[in-house]
Amino acid sequence: MGRTQELASLARRGGEPQVRDRGGTALIVRIPVMPPLLRTDQHGSTATGGSVARPTVADRPAGRIEALDVLRGVAICGILLMNIFSMGGVTEYPLSTFPAKWNAEWISWGLQTLLVQGAMRGLFTTMFGASMLLMLRGAHGPDGKAAPIDIWARRSLALMAFGTAQWALFLWPGEILWNYGVAGLFLLAFRSARTRTLLIAAAVLIAALSGNIAFRSWQQVDQLHQAYPAIAAQAVDRPIDADQRAAIAAERDSLAAVHPTSAKTAEEIERRTHAKSLLKWSEGYWAAENLGFTAWLDIAESVSFMLIGMALFRGGVLTGEARASTYRWMMLAGYGAGLPLRALLVALAARTGWDMGSPAAGTAGWTVALAVFQPARLLVTLGHIGLVMTVWRAGWLGRATTLRALGRMTLTVYCLQSILGSILFYGLGYVGAFGLPALWGIAVGIWIITALFCRAWLARFAMGPAERLIRSIAYGDFGWLERRRAGSTAAGVIG
Repeated sequence: MGRTQELASLARRGGEPQVRDRGGTALIVRIPVMPPLLRTDQHGSTATGGSVARPTVADRPAGRIEALDVLRGVAICGILLMNIFSMGGVTEYPLSTFPAKWNAEWISWGLQTLLVQGAMRGLFTTMFGASMLLMLRGAHGPDGKAAPIDIWARRSLALMAFGTAQWALFLWPGEILWNYGVAGLFLLAFRSARTRTLLIAAAVLIAALSGNIAFRSWQQVDQLHQAYPAIAAQAVDRPIDADQRAAIAAERDSLAAVHPTSAKTAEEIERRTHAKSLLKWSEGYWAAENLGFTAWLDIAESVSFMLIGMALFRGGVLTGEARASTYRWMMLAGYGAGLPLRALLVALAARTGWDMGSPAAGTAGWTVALAVFQPARLLVTLGHIGLVMTVWRAGWLGRATTLRALGRMTLTVYCLQSILGSILFYGLGYVGAFGLPALWGIAVGIWIITALFCRAWLARFAMGPAERLIRSIAYGDFGWLERRRAGSTAAGVIG
């Protein structure tokens, strides 16, 4: 998903770019003992026998919280549904048929806007906030070893390095690892904050971001709405001023983004299928998203959702310990309020054919539809959490072994998604060849490949390769490499 799409070219990042928390690390967690079935060791095996009706939290030092792994697994799959268009498409919008029709293209875009755009990234960002609390609880510093804050800081810097590798090596400039690394450093200021403080800070950030989007959206849409009267004046040889000429130019640029010419599309395909121009495109895209002033808005956005994740973790929501009624209310309230807000954008786009200067929709309508993006995606994110936890606790997902495997190796899976996408679209030359429905089919194929890899890998090792590397950087422990060089038979097993 192109980031410009996410706020309709107006407000900040529109693309779901990506993700990631660090899903495969085994951490020491001190929490209340819960029923035994869902306590698992690092290899995913059941700690004790028996059966219970609802999932619980791990209580052993090397244990994992299965609910977090399930949520991570859902998020890493869902994010690909957004990122896949930015990887395999060359236009700003995944729509080519106008006016709107009840066809696969518009239906898939509508579902993406309602359920995926921003919400899956929001889901994983909340997981990142929870992970910070886990690490600060579990990483102790006896005997001169690294203290928790040192470990977290190094982990954040390592994420930034992974982000650089994403655009430079894997050719995915829409990555969000750099953003998460920077945001993680800011998160340290809230490590001991009360839950109420976390929620207030998140609310302030979201309100400020929404206000910024509203102001910028109103300015741009208001200018675009001046274009049609100016064009009509030109048609009857009436003079127009500089502002009207600027409005006409802005409207033409906006429509050109929605309806690119075949020559423009061919040019973009050419650029992404040659090594030198592809790397230049990747670097330029990444730098614009992560090194400019607006990158700080993205970081504030991530921090706000991380703070919410910390609050939800403390309340037991992300660990599967909340009451069943809590998850039902999250699902009903999140979807009930969030989906109508997102549907407003879908309705306006369908009515106008994504022409924000069209008289068919007023400035106020577009401004509201774009300004509510942050609160709407938060609500849908909460709805997703409520839904996933409800069906998982009810046993409808079984043991969710595959989802948990994906959730334990999210950083590895994220890298694999980028690598597979680059091979298919750039290496094999299929960039620009598929519409959104077909790209979603490809995303499902990538889900299957990465799921099989995770299941096979975790059958032999305790964590994914990327998770092992970032953990080694964070803890400053590369002893496993020395053991491998020495030919230790235990080299691949990580405790």
